[in-house]
Amino acid sequence: MNTSTGHCLYQITRTARTSLLFTFFLYACNQGIPGKTTADSTIAAGRSGTVATTAPARGQLSVELTGITEAEFGRHQPPALNQVEYDTARFRVASGELALPTDQGGAVVLKNNAGVPHDEDRLSYHYLGYLKPLHKYLVEVNRYEQDYVLLIDKVTGKKDTVSNFPVLSPDGRLIVSKRYNPYEEYEHIPPPTEDISIYTVDNPVIKRIFLQPSRWMARELYWKDNHTIYIKTWQKEGDDAATSDYLRMTVTSEKDTLQAAPVNASWKGTYVTVLHASGDDAGAHIEVALKVEGNTVTFTESGFQVNNKYLLAATEMDGQLFFTFKKVLEGGDVLVKSEKRFGRIEKEEGKYILYCPYLDEKENGGHRMSYPLKKK
Repeated sequence: MNTSTGHCLYQITRTARTSLLFTFFLYACNQGIPGKTTADSTIAAGRSGTVATTAPARGQLSVELTGITEAEFGRHQPPALNQVEYDTARFRVASGELALPTDQGGAVVLKNNAGVPHDEDRLSYHYLGYLKPLHKYLVEVNRYEQDYVLLIDKVTGKKDTVSNFPVLSPDGRLIVSKRYNPYEEYEHIPPPTEDISIYTVDNPVIKRIFLQPSRWMARELYWKDNHTIYIKTWQKEGDDAATSDYLRMTVTSEKDTLQAAPVNASWKGTYVTVLHASGDDAGAHIEVALKVEGNTVTFTESGFQVNNKYLLAATEMDGQLFFTFKKVLEGGDVLVKSEKRFGRIEKEEGKYILYCPYLDEKENGGHRMSYPLKKK
């Protein structure tokens, strides 16, 4: 369990996954994992072999993940704010019990179980510290094949659960946490995954409103502002060297009016590449085209029994054009249910290069590739 920097920086030194860019919308989080005890107290048991995507209902939050540059990640990284008192020695387990005093009533007593009568009953508690802005004790819970964190109100003793160490937004209204998950399986996403959760804080209620398993893993994570999380990810694929990517996660409601900066007119045009062009089988050739019109992009795949069209949004940053998935316009490969990262275009020595995780997964088994483009 990493408890390094309060709301500003959260490091996870586990296996990794590269990522450029994709869009999440609010996920149906009222689902549990078959055969497992659900960690989040706001999640009811149910079917969860898949993670269902739903459009955000009125008044709900939407979550969008977009690629950023390494320079952008570095220029906004704030100093650590001491939101957590890491006084781990303050409360220790004694005689198999962890007792936490409250202002109203008696202590909250958490009892360890060494695995009686079965190993599956194993349970242990470890005090992590005190989350000052929310007046919550933080307690790590270790169960059989499952770990999570309890937030216990110092005043009332009320318990809430989050999937891992909480990273609090500057205004204290949102929590993000990430959990390495070697066990659970999701449709189109084999384990291991890193499951990212977002919670709303509406005292006294902490509620998970977003859950997304990801192939990429996070090394660093911080809140840029009350709406925006910056993430450094990394991945090692087979014998390939580990690669890092940088992401921006934006959390908004229908009341928020966050406008993207206009894309430079020089990007306007249609960019084309042909997959498998060197092969003798012309039937295997697939033309990929990106039509850029300001902040709106149409991505198409055309070939034998292939006809997919997607609407993307474009964001210009540090001389690169990043894409965010919006919706399916025609067709729609089954892969797009789990892989909505459509990457970016770089201009290198007068040539345009596409980096696209969606195509990497579809055509190259997830290995990172570059796709030379011709601009029309």
